[in-house]
Amino acid sequence: MDRVKVKIFRYDPSEDKNPRYETYDVPYEKDMRILDVLMFVQENLANSLAFRYSCRRRRCGTCSVLVNGRPVLACMEGAEREMTIEPLPNLPVIRDLVVDTQPYEASIRKIHPFLERGQLPQEEPERLDARGFLSLRPLQTCIECYSCMSACPVIDLKWQEFSGPVTLVQLARRALDPRDDLDRVSLALGGGLVHCVSCYACVNVCPVEINVLEGAIERLRGQCMGNETRSWARFNKTFTDLVRDNGVINPFTLIRKTSTMTDLLSNFFVGLIFFLKGKISLSRKRVCNIEDIRKIYDATGETK
Repeated sequence: MDRVKVKIFRYDPSEDKNPRYETYDVPYEKDMRILDVLMFVQENLANSLAFRYSCRRRRCGTCSVLVNGRPVLACMEGAEREMTIEPLPNLPVIRDLVVDTQPYEASIRKIHPFLERGQLPQEEPERLDARGFLSLRPLQTCIECYSCMSACPVIDLKWQEFSGPVTLVQLARRALDPRDDLDRVSLALGGGLVHCVSCYACVNVCPVEINVLEGAIERLRGQCMGNETRSWARFNKTFTDLVRDNGVINPFTLIRKTSTMTDLLSNFFVGLIFFLKGKISLSRKRVCNIEDIRKIYDATGETK
């Protein structure tokens, strides 16, 4: 009979001084899921094993665990012959595979994950254009399993300023809703949108296949860029314009066009040091193949 050799993280903070791993031998059955393995272990080998599950059909997100270093839904992922099952990282362990999700839930609450309307519709029923909600449909399938949070390298750095991909997905659900009137751009910047490194880790592990980066995070960035009065947006636009015009960045021009008077004074001495060391130049430079760079901009729609 085929067997599954599974090593499971075990830890009860109220009783154990340190975490440990225990190995179990489980009979394999065709189309067996990881959740089936955990349930067999709990019912036959270790009654004290703690883990979460509910719907068993990829809807609730509660059974998310780390299997061989990758976050998955235990109810949907097929069992392998050898597995190491651990709790989701970056969260306090309540017991065994059960983690405390309150820190992530708190970050979602901060971005007001509900519709905010400044004015109620003038007529009932309200007329809505279905085309305005097309970008929302994929985001509405998010089951908040926190797999993306577990895979995100910025979250792994314990960067408190970054609220994480699942929070930004929930924020984008409202920011892209044509009925919403709240300033979601400020919430996105406050949630550390600028710290996302666009590594696609969140996209690669999403069990419901949401394109978190392009469908949510990049759309939020687009809204930030659309408001040129904000310093972050001004910096990115000026940076882009300089590359298109010259092919290179003139640091002094970049600072002058994007900084306040206070910033200019504080950055002057830093710029002077860089200039004296030959790191930056006052001369206006332009690369020889500037037209090729502009063709790329035109082809991608990044025109002035």
